[in-house]
Parts: sequence; C-alpha cells; structure tokens
Amino acid sequence: MQSLKFTSHWWVFLAAALGTFIVVIDQSATSIVTPKIAFQFGIDIPASQWITIVYILTVSVLMIPAGAIADQIGRKRVWSIGLIIFALSSVLTAFSPNYVVLLIGKILMGLGAVGVQSTGMAIVVNIFPDHQRSTATGLHMGVVGFGSLGGQVVGGVIESVFNWRAVFIFMFLFSILATISALIFLVKDSKGSIVKGLTSFDWVGTFLFGAFLVVMILTVNFTNSFGWASFEIIMGILFSIVLLIVFLILENKLSNPMFSLNVFRARNYSLGSLARLTCFIASSASFFLLPFYLVSVAGYSTGFAGMLLVPRGFCFMLFGPISGRIADFTGPRIPALFGMLMCSFALYLYTNLTLDTSVMMIIIITVLEGTGISFFLAPNSSAIMGSAGRENYGFASAFMNLTRNLGHIFGIALPAIIVSSMMLSLGYDPDLSDSKKLEDLGLKFAYIDSMSRAFLVSTFIMLSAAAMSIGVTASRVKANK
Repeated sequence: MQSLKFTSHWWVFLAAALGTFIVVIDQSATSIVTPKIAFQFGIDIPASQWITIVYILTVSVLMIPAGAIADQIGRKRVWSIGLIIFALSSVLTAFSPNYVVLLIGKILMGLGAVGVQSTGMAIVVNIFPDHQRSTATGLHMGVVGFGSLGGQVVGGVIESVFNWRAVFIFMFLFSILATISALIFLVKDSKGSIVKGLTSFDWVGTFLFGAFLVVMILTVNFTNSFGWASFEIIMGILFSIVLLIVFLILENKLSNPMFSLNVFRARNYSLGSLARLTCFIASSASFFLLPFYLVSVAGYSTGFAGMLLVPRGFCFMLFGPISGRIADFTGPRIPALFGMLMCSFALYLYTNLTLDTSVMMIIIITVLEGTGISFFLAPNSSAIMGSAGRENYGFASAFMNLTRNLGHIFGIALPAIIVSSMMLSLGYDPDLSDSKKLEDLGLKFAYIDSMSRAFLVSTFIMLSAAAMSIGVTASRVKANK
C-alpha cells in the first residue's frame, strides 16, 4: 500500500476495523445461536459442528491464495469484493429453508470472509511504523475482541427478540456499511489488472494445498464415525501427507510460489505460528461447548447466555492494545507466556462446571480466559509479522488467520469427538436438540462429565502452547529519533 500521512491512517484503520468487526461477529454470533439452529432443524451435536466447520474450512482452503492474490492485484480489491460476497450470502443464510441450504450459505459467507481475513492484519500493520508494530497488532486484536463481544451480545439479544434468522439480516446490513467505508477510505493499491494477476497465479499449488486441507480436516472430523484405526481414516491420513509433500516440493521449485517457504526459516515465525495454532486448538473448546452448556444444559436463554460470555470478549478487546504496548517495550515472550498460563488456568476451571455453578463463577472464568488470550495474541502476532518482513506482510497476515481457522477446526472437532464418545459410553446419544430428552438429568450430567474431560485435554494443549512461547524472542525496532 501507499505510505499514509498520520492524519489519514486512522480513517484507514476505521474502515479495516468495520470489516474485521462484522466478520468476527459472524463467528461468535453463529456460535451462540447454534443450539437454536440445531433445535429448529432437529440436528445433534456432531451434526451441528458442521455449521462452523464448513465456514472455517472454506476460509482455510482459500486463505493463503487470497493473501497471495491480494499482493498481486491489490488488497483493497480483495477486501471489497469479499465484503460484497459476505453481505449477499448472509441473506441466503438468513432465509435458508433447511439445514443443507444453511450450510451452503455459510460456505459462501466463508468465501466472502476470506477476502477480509487474508488482508486485514496486513492493511493495519502497514500503516504503522515498525516500532509501533505490536501496538498496531494490539489494536487489531482489540477490534477482534470487540467483534467477539459484539457477536455474543448481538446474536443473543437479536435471537431473543426476533429469531436466529434476524442475526444474519443484521450481518447483511452492517456488511453494506463496511463495504462503503472500504471503498471510501482504503488506499487504492492496485498493482495490475485482475485478469493478469489471476492468470499468472499459482493455481496448481492452490489446488494441492486446498486438497491437503480438505482431506486432512475431513479425516479428523470423521474419526468419531469410523474410528482412528479404521481403513478410511488411515488412508485419509496417508493421502493428506502425500498431498502435502507434493505441494511442498512444487512450491520449492517455483519462482513465484503461493506459499513463501523462506519465512519459516525464522524461528519467531515458525515457532510463533505453531504456538498460535496450538492456542486456538485449545481455546476453541469453550467456543463450541459453552453455548450448549449454558443454553441446553443450564437452561439459560440465548440472550442471557450471550451476556455471560460478554466479559470474555470485553477483556479481549481491553487488554489486546495494552499487551501490544507492553510487548513493544519488553518483547513478546513475557506477555505471551503470562497470557498462556492464565488461559490454561481458565480452561482447567471449566472442568469443574456443574449444574449448580453460579453465574459469577462462569463470569470469572471467562474473564480469565479472555484476558489470557488477549495477552498472548498481540505479542505473538507482532513477532510473526516482524520476522516475516514488510515484503511478506500479505502472506504472513493470511497465514496467521489460517492457523487461527485450522485451530478452530481441530479445536471444535476434538472436543466434539471426546464429548460424543464419552456420552455414548455413558448410554446417552450426544443430542441436546430435544427439549423432552433434556428433562432427563442423566443426559445433562453425561454432557457435563464429557465436557469436563474435553476441557482437561484442552488445558494440557494450552500448556504446550505456553512452552512454545518461551522460545519466541524479542524483535523490537527502535523508533526513529
């Protein structure tokens, strides 16, 4: 992008914030209304996870290609087109007559969201000087936190007043506002014609990488149906490994590859990305399991459940910029490690949830979780972007979002497998969509016990992310005097 004057870069940040905000709202709002969607269409817990998975799968497959294309044809173009697609597909999702159409709508929303997610961090970081990079990533994380906060409130309140369909109508209207702001305030950065950029793109690498992600993710999600030792799962694992190897060999030979392998030679980039992936795998358990616990098991309304999750998003919004400022002075290691340890403690506290757990205790745990994640993400993002260099900001931004989305996919699939398997072993189907069945306390206790086991596994995964964060060193840049 072009260099911006100080007086204008806040308008660019505002436009980027609006687009990021609505895309994040979609994920958190969809999560809080998923139990209601499951109830209307009569689907069980394993089936309901596909509402999130098809969306994230679409984003994950297209994330790196979108970032690379944005570097060729301009980030503003990719961002604006993505928002338009996101807005139109929100309407389809809102008026979906059955579960299949809803999933198609979520796939198309993912297609639009990838244009925003793949370029958001690059747009924001690029308008700040290097010595304020952690501050920039902290501000971006604050917007993400505000979106998470807003999604839970918007999703819960709108569903309680109207229904879950109205949530997606709101997303359509806000997306139109975000699109207009992008067209007005984002700097024109077109680097060539769209046709030339698309024809010279590494489509073979895109296909191989997409096929690898699809096979790998589907294999993981079907382990609950076939079993880890089944022929289908073993073949899926082997086939995904073959696709990855062929992809890496191809990318290493191309002069203009989709995947910038050189950046992984930097320890901060590779280790920071792995820690980020592990963090999202662990933290996604609460993203998926808590709405079912609050709405279906504890019996709270969707609106009240959304309000209970507000403190988590508020802390994410509040402490993201603060942790970024701290990292500008101390480096990423101290705030990131502090955040991971706090988040690990919060996940462990989730294992003690019962039918009698007080509202105050739930709020305290979510505050710890939101604070911990916010203290980790800003310095982690800064370390990754700093080690990639400005010339690779587009790829680095897309890859960071890819790790987040892959973390969500595995982080949702893993607890879903644990909960489903354990509930079946206890003699109950993993189905909380039938209000009559929920009158059986045994079903509720089975879910709580299974949920506790899943959160315990997530606690140990988060501790491993904390250990990785120790190896991410300072890469601060002094301000010009």
